[in-house]
Amino acid sequence: MPLFRRPPASRVSSTLRDWTPRIVDVLLRMPSWLRLNKTEARILAGYMDIQFVPAGIVFIRQDDPTHADGMMLLLHGEVSVEKSANQQVDSLVVSIAQPGALLGEMGILNDAPRSASCVAYTDVVLALLTREALERLVSEFPPVAAKLALGIASRLAERLRSTSSKLSTLSQVTAAMHPTLDASTLAGGLKRNKARRQ
Repeated sequence: MPLFRRPPASRVSSTLRDWTPRIVDVLLRMPSWLRLNKTEARILAGYMDIQFVPAGIVFIRQDDPTHADGMMLLLHGEVSVEKSANQQVDSLVVSIAQPGALLGEMGILNDAPRSASCVAYTDVVLALLTREALERLVSEFPPVAAKLALGIASRLAERLRSTSSKLSTLSQVTAAMHPTLDASTLAGGLKRNKARRQ
């Protein structure tokens, strides 16, 4: 089942074949973590489906366990990536994704619920790679699948490092704002929480 429906045929002006050169171009311009050559990019593009999303539509919903089996490459438009601490609090815009961004790549690796929501900020065109398509790619073109998997792992590692750095900065700011809350107090609280969990 697709993440969202295609618009009526009268509103779809392009086919997958029309978008394949754009997918290849975007894949070749990806940052250094995805090192595909042109042939490999064409192969990967052949396993992707084009999806059109009108502005304002939430096409990935945070904590939703359904439709968590694919990743998307943003080809056209902008996407608001949003995160909420709970359902009673308004979402916080984490970033505005631009063409070339990968969305939902964790979903292709496991069945965990989505970690953030994605809202089409403008009309959006995405290239979708489902887990089923990835499994076919693994079977039919293992070297391309391996490069993709290594690229995704590298990207996730970069994001983890960035998050760790932000948490460190936040910890320093918190400590500066609350002089009575020093590193030892925080460490003691962490030890107590760990002991309670065990």
